[in-house]
Amino acid sequence: MWTGELVAARLEEAADTLRRLPDTETKYRLGLRSAWPDVVRESVAVQASTGVRVRLGPPSPGAIDRLEATIGWLSLLTEAQRRIAWALASGISAARLARMIGCHRNTIANRQAAALRIIAGHLNQPAAQGAGACVQDMGV
Repeated sequence: MWTGELVAARLEEAADTLRRLPDTETKYRLGLRSAWPDVVRESVAVQASTGVRVRLGPPSPGAIDRLEATIGWLSLLTEAQRRIAWALASGISAARLARMIGCHRNTIANRQAAALRIIAGHLNQPAAQGAGACVQDMGV
């Protein structure tokens, strides 16, 4: 049974997975390439040095599959609901998003809750349960 909290968690995982996917175009835009493999540093050495950003590794294949399914859920929403749901899942605070849009943060929270209910309601329908059950077994 899908709930708004499960849908929100899946959207957050999708945003994190998308963030962790490698950007294959950057190496061609920079013009400088190396045949050497990337250096793997120990976490203690990385934390001790200054100016080095720690980047998480690439996402698992299962996370990428869940990302693809989750992105499809956004088509159930209106454009405004889609933007709000994805922005909050990406880590933008409700207060900051409210300032960007020009409304109160409670309005943002209400619109996000409505969007999550729409997605959860669709996933809980009998026709969608076959597909949702397979995806749900994958780690939600």
